[in-house]
Amino acid sequence: MIALLRHIITIIHSGDVRIEDCYWHRYWRHKYQDRNTKTVLAAEDGNVLSSHQSPTPSTTDESAESIDDLLINNLKAFLDSDETKSALSGKSADIAGIGIGVAGIIDRHNGLVIQSPNISSLNGVPLRERFEKELNLPVVIENDANAYAYGEKWVGAGKNLDNFVVLTLGTGLGGGIIYNGDLFEGPVEIGHMTIVPSGRYCTCGSYGCLESYASGRAIVERVISSLEKGADSMLTERCNGNFYKVTSKLIYETALDGDSLSREVFREAGQFLGIGIANLINILGIDAVIIGGGLIGGWDMFVEELKKESLKRAFKPLSANIQILKSSLKENAGSIGAAGFLLHKIPSPVIGDAN
Repeated sequence: MIALLRHIITIIHSGDVRIEDCYWHRYWRHKYQDRNTKTVLAAEDGNVLSSHQSPTPSTTDESAESIDDLLINNLKAFLDSDETKSALSGKSADIAGIGIGVAGIIDRHNGLVIQSPNISSLNGVPLRERFEKELNLPVVIENDANAYAYGEKWVGAGKNLDNFVVLTLGTGLGGGIIYNGDLFEGPVEIGHMTIVPSGRYCTCGSYGCLESYASGRAIVERVISSLEKGADSMLTERCNGNFYKVTSKLIYETALDGDSLSREVFREAGQFLGIGIANLINILGIDAVIIGGGLIGGWDMFVEELKKESLKRAFKPLSANIQILKSSLKENAGSIGAAGFLLHKIPSPVIGDAN
């Protein structure tokens, strides 16, 4: 008898950034944000065997190729790469399927993206049908933050927990919920819960969203606004008086150097995160909150304020034993989660005779 090793291809489309990448353009005040596609070959134990990151292909009205054609061609190139071929060679292995994670609202029944804030050209495209037809493999599509949450449950900081929320802090703020040991498959738009009535404008079109107060974009925007009003800060000298050169990395560095404004904006982000987390504790009765994404590099700058605020506002019987944890999966969390979620969704292979 033999058991086939199963490998999984995962494709994660996002505009997430690391702490050093978020800044504002000098002239248009438009957030610069690379849209990246990370393609990964993962083993059934969650280990990443091969990976590649590239800019997400873009299309125009005059483009000869559709977004799904471009993505499929990218995947085929990944499968044909020397690294991927080497990872697959000499093993009794098959590719179990393809897991796709996309920022936005997902129609799981029909296998498509209803609305993506990052890649609008994907809206309404029957991705599952196209990939299954072209690759002859089962395909599962999920929100990228939900995939991240499943990765934490599968092999990450939440593997011994059954009820927790994951928050992904990057340019924006995403979230996923593990409840009773399984992924809640719904639109978990935690970043768009209202925290401040009539507050700051959010890119979703609403006002006062958590994302507008606790994200890379929010931190940079808050600093620029203060500098424009004459706030005293090391940042003025560091950016040579051009406030629109301020990045989240620069804010982090000046905070380490003791800059009052930089420390204040990180503490403020922690405070608003704490308010949001208290709401989640009161609604869901969770055991833990796991925080990941590019901005956890600034963990020490905001976590104490986060804990203080969440404990102050949540019901004491519900928050007494709450754990606030840092993600253990780092940059591959979404990819690993998409792999695990696909294995969870598709049937196990039939074990056959070696003959």
